[in-house]
Amino acid sequence: MSLHGETKKETGKEKANYEININNFKINLPKGVPYFQNYDTISERKKLKIFSNFYFPIEFAKTTYKELEKTSVTYTEEEAKSILIKKLEKELKEQIQDEEKIVNTQINSKLEGENLEVELIYEVLENIGTNEKILF
Repeated sequence: MSLHGETKKETGKEKANYEININNFKINLPKGVPYFQNYDTISERKKLKIFSNFYFPIEFAKTTYKELEKTSVTYTEEEAKSILIKKLEKELKEQIQDEEKIVNTQINSKLEGENLEVELIYEVLENIGTNEKILF
């Protein structure tokens, strides 16, 4: 993770464009490109449905453009380390099952110029044995 970066935050301003698709023929209702310098695009599509599995070849589409504001952020080494540890813990805990127990945790971090590298190691106790009947 770099100690210097950018964050994006929505300003609350948005613009929506609508279109109707009939087969491959598109009809744009209001035309226009957003005047935002930085924006996020969200597209939604809905088909016209008559029965549970029967659709007309008509589709309604809505494209929403939300303005984003970029701000530069500078983290201290400790802030960046805590952010990375939280991300790594979340990823590792998704892989660990409920029955397994974390016995030991090891955290290694290394700062190289403007970048911080964190390694998180979990020692996990898990039951890998199986019950089988032995016949003689």
